[in-house]
Amino acid sequence: MSVMRVRFAPSPTGFLHVGNARTAIINYLIAKKNNAIMILRIEDTDRERSSTESEQSIMRDLAWLGIKWDEGPDRDGGYGPYRQSERLDIYRTYTDRLLSEKKAYYCYCTREELEEMKKAPDQGAESYIYSGKCRSLTEKQREDFEREGRKPTVRFRVPDNISLTVQDGIKGAVQFNTSNIGGDFIIVRSDGIPVFNYIVIIDDALMKITHVIRGDDHLSNTPKQILVARSLGLPEPEYAHHTLILGPDRAKLSKRHGITSVETYRSQGYLSEALFNYLAMLGWAAEGGEEILQPEQIMSQIDLSKLSKNSPIFDFQKLKWMNGIYIRKYELDALTDLFIPHIARAGYAVETVDRRHLENIVSILRKYCDLLSDIGRLIGIFLDEICTPDEEADSILKTDEGIQVARAAYQFIQSEINETNFFSSLITRMPTSLKGKSLFMPLRAIITGRQKGPELDQALPLIGFDRCKKRIEYCYERYGKGIP
Repeated sequence: MSVMRVRFAPSPTGFLHVGNARTAIINYLIAKKNNAIMILRIEDTDRERSSTESEQSIMRDLAWLGIKWDEGPDRDGGYGPYRQSERLDIYRTYTDRLLSEKKAYYCYCTREELEEMKKAPDQGAESYIYSGKCRSLTEKQREDFEREGRKPTVRFRVPDNISLTVQDGIKGAVQFNTSNIGGDFIIVRSDGIPVFNYIVIIDDALMKITHVIRGDDHLSNTPKQILVARSLGLPEPEYAHHTLILGPDRAKLSKRHGITSVETYRSQGYLSEALFNYLAMLGWAAEGGEEILQPEQIMSQIDLSKLSKNSPIFDFQKLKWMNGIYIRKYELDALTDLFIPHIARAGYAVETVDRRHLENIVSILRKYCDLLSDIGRLIGIFLDEICTPDEEADSILKTDEGIQVARAAYQFIQSEINETNFFSSLITRMPTSLKGKSLFMPLRAIITGRQKGPELDQALPLIGFDRCKKRIEYCYERYGKGIP
């Protein structure tokens, strides 16, 4: 029995979209579950839009997600090259064969002529079928077009009225008829570069791909690829087309809905484990309804037959919630390392902070972070000399209770203080008329500059006596100084 081989084949024309990342994750999990080989193939024949930078970005994002391919541009498995731009001679051999066997032909129709054909009464922009005008050109007609300087495309000769059935691993039996796939389709552009529908089936065959798992936006390409495979006598892989991710408005997920690139999720403070977990579980449910699962747990349960035939909705808030769960479960030392770049980005000289002290701060603040980047707006509680009260804290400190607490706290720091018992001593010096929220809300506003955050008895030892004293002095000057 042959070894199962799957592939993920992105085009390096931009950042890795979360929809494509989901496809890669599904392929990776299915491969791991079946002890299969996963191939990374770069489909870079779009010369204008493809770039090395994009290829590197995609590979970097895949690696960040924990996806490990067995063969690819950086890991030769004996079936390369793994970039389509490096396989043009291979494709040319097959094109010559199709032409010599009359299974393909040169088409000299100009763009303007094709546009005119689309305007014919029996045509439409969405249901256009090529007329076959160049199917049976004489040698003289070809020579005349060549003299005009026309550069031909190569079209595949589609047989008439042939039924094709694809046993899709997700959708079941899918029927096609060659009369409804657009007529003879282009396999080589006028610049000599072969097109996607043509070369993927050649690559899949030569790389011994056994299963093609991809989005159902490629479903309509499948009959064309089957026709090419059969005309060349190439083996056909098994197909499985999963549904695409939709935005909250049930339109195809795009930038207008929110973040769509893996790189942006990464830079904004999402953990790779959380994004992997969320994308891997889109479109199906684990046993018992569990949602937080390790890759090994997902791998043991995932099956193509479980994937829903309905498109999943991308829930941005759920992903953020899931990310927060992972942050709170993360090992402290590693989490601190992940937080450090975000602390530095917020303007703090994190290298000057004692490591143990920083870990103690992280252990407190992690429960308030759904994103790694959230640390940037919270860390000031512990590292700023003065915490300027935010709008909510400001309004509290302007109340009678706030003014009383500001003055009492200031009077307290004028006395001899035991720094070890600073917090408990401070509480005993507060006005006896203030209890509960009337006391602790203003006190929190003075010390941290905000109303939400860590418990004061946890925070004060890490903020330190000197900072607390400066903040009390600041709030006294701003709110309590003029009290009679």
